[in-house]
Amino acid sequence: MSDPFHTRVDRPYGPVHTGSGNLISISDPSALLVDSRGRTPLRVAEDELAWLHARFVHPPGFGEARERLEDTGTVLLDGEPGSGRNAAARMLLRELGGPGRFHEVLPDLDKSPRLNPAHIGDGDKLLLDLSTTDEQVWHEIQGELSSFRSEVRAQRAHLVVVLPHHQGNQSRTKFQQFLVETARPQEMRLLRAYLRHDGITEVARPPARLTEYLAGRPPIREIAALAALIQRARNAARGAGGFPEWCAAALTAVTARDEDVTQLVTTLREGPQRALLLTTAMLHGAHADAVHQATASLLKAARYPEDTSPLLERADLAERFKEIGAETDAGARVRFTELGYDTAIRAHFWNHLPELRGPLRAWVADTVLLPRLDQDDRDDLARRFAEECLRTGHTDELLSLVAQWATAPRGDPRLRSAAHALERGLHDQAHGRAFRRKIYDWSKQTLSTGLADVLVGVCAEVMAVRHPDEAMVRLHHLARRQVRGTTAREALLQLVRADHRLHRLMLFRLAHGLAEHDWSADAELFLALTEPGPLLDPGARVRPLLAETGVRSQLVTGWGAVFRRRAHQDWAEPVRGWLVAAWEHERHRDALLDVLVEGGGGRGDVLGRLYVLARDWAHAPPEGPDRRTPLVDLLFDKINTAQAIRNGEIAP
Repeated sequence: MSDPFHTRVDRPYGPVHTGSGNLISISDPSALLVDSRGRTPLRVAEDELAWLHARFVHPPGFGEARERLEDTGTVLLDGEPGSGRNAAARMLLRELGGPGRFHEVLPDLDKSPRLNPAHIGDGDKLLLDLSTTDEQVWHEIQGELSSFRSEVRAQRAHLVVVLPHHQGNQSRTKFQQFLVETARPQEMRLLRAYLRHDGITEVARPPARLTEYLAGRPPIREIAALAALIQRARNAARGAGGFPEWCAAALTAVTARDEDVTQLVTTLREGPQRALLLTTAMLHGAHADAVHQATASLLKAARYPEDTSPLLERADLAERFKEIGAETDAGARVRFTELGYDTAIRAHFWNHLPELRGPLRAWVADTVLLPRLDQDDRDDLARRFAEECLRTGHTDELLSLVAQWATAPRGDPRLRSAAHALERGLHDQAHGRAFRRKIYDWSKQTLSTGLADVLVGVCAEVMAVRHPDEAMVRLHHLARRQVRGTTAREALLQLVRADHRLHRLMLFRLAHGLAEHDWSADAELFLALTEPGPLLDPGARVRPLLAETGVRSQLVTGWGAVFRRRAHQDWAEPVRGWLVAAWEHERHRDALLDVLVEGGGGRGDVLGRLYVLARDWAHAPPEGPDRRTPLVDLLFDKINTAQAIRNGEIAP
């Protein structure tokens, strides 16, 4: 039979997938996270935001919050948990328009100050979600919020803060002018908005059961999930029935499915039946052959005795699938006939058979290698196992599996599974911070090639979407320690070059690192990030990076370390680039030459090489010495002045 609840499109994995078999060589770690439609996590996040915007219902208080944000640059949102405050905050920032970049600001939970103004860039759209922050941290953040907001204004940025609801009243006096309380959107109106964009408009008279469910004020995310289930029920009906029938099927999946599954598991007493039930739930939508093979593997992992009965006396797959309420479609893919069964079955086994969790983790680790599984099947399996771990707080199980998968060599599909499992952890509201911390700890170790590739891909493609500052720090540590290849370095440069604020932050990190340590990667990164073009281009800003006092001092520090620690041939070509820029940009000529000379620190050997290099450059074709000599003379004067200051002949 055809699939009643799911439409699947199987597509090749870009240039690195050969069909239903294993992945071949992957040179770009970001490819580990491209989905079967060719979308990167950034594109997925953009699509999800557009999807939310199309279905968003402005809650009471939204208009006032919009006016407050436009007038003051800051708005503090209060409201009851589960009322959609985070979504409202995102929509407020999205509706601002303009070129500014959206990203989240994360308070430092380990030390004060909690808020770092360096995270604010020109025109940024900032979300500070404090909804789960404890009382002590919130108390300290209140003391920093005024100065942080001042920097927001100075950078022409906008800030939306989601307050911890239990502390909201304490903010009313101090931040009254920025405080807005939003209420829940009307539940039926919200459901209609979701359904309308899915092509379902027959909701004029909602069934009594639906009205009763919505009267319980479920969280907004559960209303969205109900809308998705109603759509799936309509697709399964293939035009039969109407909204009341689709709604009834969806509500049963939401409210009564756990009881149905408990009764089914109680009825299925044999180990092979239960193994097939759980395997079908974990591989929902996979080919029947893969489900059959994986069931045998699960029985083995659970140490169930091998079936020794004659082959022809055993029940066939069709009969066994029927026993558990599943069927195959025309493409031999297996799914349950009842809506929501797969989710409830996974939760049942995880909740009520805790001793099975270890064997199940080992089974998942190996099952992603089954030849009959395609890319989507593997991704789904990693996602489903991750969801159970995250739902119940068993993050160690998930991280252990990631570490095991990441020992695989490049090109192995287990690396992609590891990346997708980490992606789920990073997106989890309750555990995302813990996963970012674990990635930070990993990034400061010498890693296997596989784990390094996974972390590079996850940092560059997942963390960088909402937490670019943390992604930059982790990529920097990975670049310092990467033994084989330069993927971390390349990903870091791509991230930083695209953002003026990150470029500035990275120059500060590199200057400090070069002054305190001797990482060869830091010198290479510094030379790559001090190409004159980006330093001289102000873009939409008032002044370029080179003209900022703080940046200029870091450039001097960085060049000084490079001159001291790297061979002349390592920095000769980058210096020539600065000389060319000084010659072409008269406005910045003094600043460029001053940085180089001050970086020389008055050392005769360094300054002498700078002069010789400039002299040789000036005499090189096609321009020749006549046009370039004045610049060399200017450099010579600056060098003489620097040496005279060092020798005490003149005052600095």
